Amino acid sequence: MNVARRVTIIPATVNLFTNNLKISKNKKKVAAYARVSTDNEEQISSYEAQVDSEGERKEFLEFLRDLLKDKPYVELAYMTGVLPIAKYSAGSALNMFDEYNFLNDSNYDKYFGFTNEEVKNLCSKQEKISMNELKEWYDGYKTQGGHEIYNPRSVVYALKRGICQSYWTNTGPMDEIIYYVNSDIDSVKNDIVQMTSGIPLDIKLKGYGAERKELNTKNQIFSAMAVYGFFSYHNETLEIPNKELRIKFDDALEDKSMGAVSELVLKSNQMLKATIKKDTATMEKLIQEAHDINIPIIKYNDENSLACVITLVYLSARSKYKIVREMEAGAGRADFIFYPNDKSKPAFILELKKNSSPEEALKQIKEKRYADSLKDYTGQKLAIGISYDSKLKNHKIKIEDIN
Repeated sequence: MNVARRVTIIPATVNLFTNNLKISKNKKKVAAYARVSTDNEEQISSYEAQVDSEGERKEFLEFLRDLLKDKPYVELAYMTGVLPIAKYSAGSALNMFDEYNFLNDSNYDKYFGFTNEEVKNLCSKQEKISMNELKEWYDGYKTQGGHEIYNPRSVVYALKRGICQSYWTNTGPMDEIIYYVNSDIDSVKNDIVQMTSGIPLDIKLKGYGAERKELNTKNQIFSAMAVYGFFSYHNETLEIPNKELRIKFDDALEDKSMGAVSELVLKSNQMLKATIKKDTATMEKLIQEAHDINIPIIKYNDENSLACVITLVYLSARSKYKIVREMEAGAGRADFIFYPNDKSKPAFILELKKNSSPEEALKQIKEKRYADSLKDYTGQKLAIGISYDSKLKNHKIKIEDIN
């Protein structure tokens, strides 16, 4: 019986001329992207939703450690939502990660957020929303190199739905930060009122790490808020970046936990109605009440303090007017210009004076030709002069029509 021969060909593994291996299998390493997911569209609380006990947290951390730490097959592991994982990790369980955020990253920041050119390109593909609207609502952040970036999630939502509005979603970390704000460590409320009024805060932030479990100083609180995107921080200047976030802070000022500030803000609708009616007596009364409440920023040490009061007493107007502070107009800079969304409402220019008179404020509006900024507005236009006498500690207001 003939049996077929089985011949196995073993290829040469060494090149006779170079003495190098002819065949070698490269070991492939893994670049892992990790995120705990749920069927929640926003996936904001996915970690907390699935890992809700100390035992489960420990088990999950051990799983990640055994999967990723010191494994020869892992080239890179990229994790988002790292805060709760770092917060609950103990010892060296996950110490192989480097953390990058708004305050410490100059290597990868160019890969996150939308640039001005990218937003222009997206905006050109539709006709419902203008580039100026997107910029007002979602711009305001800056990379370490000073390049402007937009909130990408909100830009996408706005373009998909055809309307600019706040798409910011409250997160668990923000709830924790609000707790520290309400405790008023180092008078953080005062600084938040200042920034909500459009006045940037000069501060050198020291940084924030996801492993930090408590915020014990103003610097730590504001560093955390900058990392989460609630503030824009560049060149040691902290500010609220855009309209989307200003709405959030406006809402926060109405909360009872803000004390006297919330009482003042809740009356702001009265101020707008009185202005439209040219009811200067009511306007003077409301501004005086604002001055008399116990808020450190409202001590009138400079014009910024007076501007802060004006912002607070007109806070409700932000939903009905585009309010521009220190705007170049005519031959100077107007303190405030109010552009109405509803063209049946009056536009108005507001000028502030300390230890002077409202007449002097109105005179400056005329001489500096601030009304040039409203030349294309066909509705009613008002010039408003507001003065404060530091000796008598009272306010005077005068309103005139702009022809």
